[in-house]
Amino acid sequence: MKRTFDYSSAIKILRDGITKGYWTLEDLDTPPPGTAENIKDYKRFLATTGYVGSVPEYRNLLRDAAKPQATPEDDFIL
Repeated sequence: MKRTFDYSSAIKILRDGITKGYWTLEDLDTPPPGTAENIKDYKRFLATTGYVGSVPEYRNLLRDAAKPQATPEDDFIL
């Protein structure tokens, strides 16, 4: 079954946009307009449902992709 959100596809779209000159890497560091309002509504919804957990934060996927990802194989100890 396919995942709802594919990070590799999103990263490819963001990189293609940089290559075509639509935006820069620094432009992606700031959240798009309306994000603060969406997060506020999301928190209000969570408060009414009694949800206990963390609220997702905005992040630049290309900055995250530049960092090496830990894999389960890295945690294997002989």
